[in-house]
Amino acid sequence: MPGSTSITQLQAEARRELKAAGDPRIAAQARVYFKPDEKVRFYGVNAPTARKIARGLSARVRGAWGLDEAMAFCEAMLREPEAEAKSVGILVLADFKRQFDGTMARTIEGWLEEGLCADWATTDGLCMSVLGPLLGIHPELVAKLRGWTRRRSLWLRRASAVPLTYYARRGRHLDEVYEIAEALFDYPEDLIHKANGWLLRDAGKTDPARLEAFLLAHGPRIPRTTIRYAIEKFPPARRKTLLACTRSTN
Repeated sequence: MPGSTSITQLQAEARRELKAAGDPRIAAQARVYFKPDEKVRFYGVNAPTARKIARGLSARVRGAWGLDEAMAFCEAMLREPEAEAKSVGILVLADFKRQFDGTMARTIEGWLEEGLCADWATTDGLCMSVLGPLLGIHPELVAKLRGWTRRRSLWLRRASAVPLTYYARRGRHLDEVYEIAEALFDYPEDLIHKANGWLLRDAGKTDPARLEAFLLAHGPRIPRTTIRYAIEKFPPARRKTLLACTRSTN
């Protein structure tokens, strides 16, 4: 549309607003939540302010942009080094969810594989704000997540679990949830163990008996971090029993 804001212009405006809102104290506090090898930089903008900035940016292009422009803007922001810039790009894209289509999955896969979301917060933000809603519109894409469990990329493997938590706690896609959870047991990364534990915990909210049976069947294979997160909603006495029954005897 002639006269509309370009991707480059909106990206520059996002940088200006984030820089103006930045606070070095918030940036320092945010860094402690990430592992030393996660090369994340921060403006020092808290989450409510980042969401407000994203809403303002979305309003500037509403009615002028379509999904293609929103996807291009998100990718441009994901290539920024600061976590808040990545978050704003994701949030702007999320505002176009009525236009989401199944072809987005391949692009999202590429972003994760390339390392544009190479920290847990950006990966989870993309999963919850974009990939999760996309699965709601195109549930057939859940099958694609099973393939991500076998990928070398840590972020693709984490993304095989995180977007399903919304559906797991509602009793949806449970067959796929348990298949994915089992496929992730043998990886060494703590970020996988935690995500998998959250997924199983949420699956147990609507069918705790199925979760318990699954844990007892696979116990010695399951990382202890995953077990501990998975059983958080069980009564204390049952948690103690499950911890004992799933422990390796070797």
